[in-house]
Amino acid sequence: MTTEFKLDFNGKRIWMYWPGTKACQFKENVEKGFMACGLPDGREVGDLNEIMSVRGGLRAALNEAYDYGRIAGGEKLLREFANVMKEGDFVIARSDFDYIVGIGIVTGDYYYDESRSDFRHCREVEWISTERLPFLDEFKTGGKWHRVTNIDMPLRKIAEQLIIAICEGKDDGM
Repeated sequence: MTTEFKLDFNGKRIWMYWPGTKACQFKENVEKGFMACGLPDGREVGDLNEIMSVRGGLRAALNEAYDYGRIAGGEKLLREFANVMKEGDFVIARSDFDYIVGIGIVTGDYYYDESRSDFRHCREVEWISTERLPFLDEFKTGGKWHRVTNIDMPLRKIAEQLIIAICEGKDDGM
């Protein structure tokens, strides 16, 4: 743990985050204190702050990026990453469906980093644990995980227990 903090889940969301195949981007995420997401196949829509300032802008940008084909979950992913995720929310980073590689707390607003080759949609994160643990069976069978997914009930309680166990150093059989 890098700083003192109080585990308070009141009004906070918990997000499952996939930093690329086999968590290939996680080392950079930790070193630079951020998380990043993007669309499949390296498709790009641009800065969400600009795009979503226009009614229907995100849908239009996705339609153009995918030649008017449908991308499952793309609009929801980007909208939630930019507008629903908030400072203080928790992040559980996973390496595919094999391991949990870290726990973090969102510390900044959405920003677009054009200098990145992909995964240009970013948020600052303080990674409070980079302990590698097996991906929980309950998560494997209970969720449809995308690049960034809000964890809802009943998996939210399991996620809270996991964060508490890791961050407070308790071993409660997880």
